[in-house]
Amino acid sequence: MLALIALTPVSRWLREFALTFAGGLSGVTAAAVALALFVVLVVVLWELASLPAAIYLARRVDSAYGQSAPNPPSIEEILAEQAQATVVALPAALAASGTVLVAVQLAGAWWWVVAGPILALLLALALRLAPFLFARLGRVRPLDRPSLTTRLSTLAARARVPVAGIDEWVVDESSPATALVTGVGPTRRILLSSEIARRWADDEVVVVVAHELAHHVYRDLWRTFAVHVALLWASLFTAQLVVTRLSVGGAGDLAALPLVALVTCGIWILATPLRHAQSRRHERRADAYALAMTGGVEAFGAAVTRLGARHLAEERPSAITRWMYHSHPSVAERLALAESFQKVRSHPSHPSNSATTRRGSWSP
Repeated sequence: MLALIALTPVSRWLREFALTFAGGLSGVTAAAVALALFVVLVVVLWELASLPAAIYLARRVDSAYGQSAPNPPSIEEILAEQAQATVVALPAALAASGTVLVAVQLAGAWWWVVAGPILALLLALALRLAPFLFARLGRVRPLDRPSLTTRLSTLAARARVPVAGIDEWVVDESSPATALVTGVGPTRRILLSSEIARRWADDEVVVVVAHELAHHVYRDLWRTFAVHVALLWASLFTAQLVVTRLSVGGAGDLAALPLVALVTCGIWILATPLRHAQSRRHERRADAYALAMTGGVEAFGAAVTRLGARHLAEERPSAITRWMYHSHPSVAERLALAESFQKVRSHPSHPSNSATTRRGSWSP
């Protein structure tokens, strides 16, 4: 869809329509209205283009593989979800497009140098506001399991990762089981999807949350953020080269924005193996941390097996599948890590088997 808009006269038609609509205004107001209308049109076309796939996935694929509720969602429900996705995408698209245009005004052909840091700051702000957005856009309520809440609070204190709250993320039964520690600093919160919050055993929840806390202990969010910013900068630089090469009026032209987005998406896809390799490294370290922090080998194995089945994950995927699609180690790799941990811990020379540390040394 982006290619169709960016590489055909469609982009210019949308620009002319937006400029004509804002023609009765003047100065900054006209430019802002034209930009907003142009971005709205592109985002709406994006969502319409993806609608057939969304309907097919929700009504055929998810239902066939047990990923949906007993009855497939209605067309109205799918449209409502697509509308919600549009509402979420619009502010991001407007912010990114506005940043590019402002950067062009400030730095001309070097706009990508200015736009990179601004977009990085906006991304950092989004990380900061993530818990608030979850609470506002999703149904979030305090976790109603006092003993588990106490264990998780204690676990977070031991990990020296302060959290502002522990909540259940109320989603329907067809949604994937998810646990995450979202946000940074004082806004950080632990979120458990309904399936985990209501059905999983305490030990399984604790080991999964310990894994998520590890990402904050090792500052994985910021490491990932740094890689993403570098890729963003490379994408913007490449976009400037492409825009200049194709002579489409410069990045400051509304009609060039879809081309900038297209190039950015292309670089992001090409960098998928790099991004996933970094993610898998972080996930392996978080797995090791969770096992060391809790000692819950059986709970870890049960949680990994359950999550793998719930997400229809291949136990031993091919190399190319791992490079292109897997941000986590495979199920087999993670179970092998737990087995290795158990063997090391069971060795007579391990500190946990000494007379002074054997009792309760691994309980969270």
